[in-house]
Amino acid sequence: MKMPISEIADRYAIAILKKERANADNSKEIFELSNEIEKYPNIDYYIDKLIEINGKIWDLESDIRKGKEEELGLEEVGRRAIAIRGFNKIRVSYKNEMVNLYNEGFEDIKMNHASE
Repeated sequence: MKMPISEIADRYAIAILKKERANADNSKEIFELSNEIEKYPNIDYYIDKLIEINGKIWDLESDIRKGKEEELGLEEVGRRAIAIRGFNKIRVSYKNEMVNLYNEGFEDIKMNHASE
């Protein structure tokens, strides 16, 4: 099965962030993903939104990933987890819009999930 454009776009957004923020040497990955993305009209809006939303998630997760929970305190970690859940809901909605727009892949449907 071919990877749907919603997943390609999300991977591309994350690859861009890795290059910008972590100075990752992932030019080949970005090149390959961008070649696929170019096949889809009017996708720039979704790419920009996925880069923005994934960036916000990364910002919130950064100190937690670095093991700074004690410095942040459990209350702040909890606040960040709730914010991350909200941003992930938005991220999934953009991906689902792409599924419907390009008639490719499957919608991500959350059942009995607080972010519904």
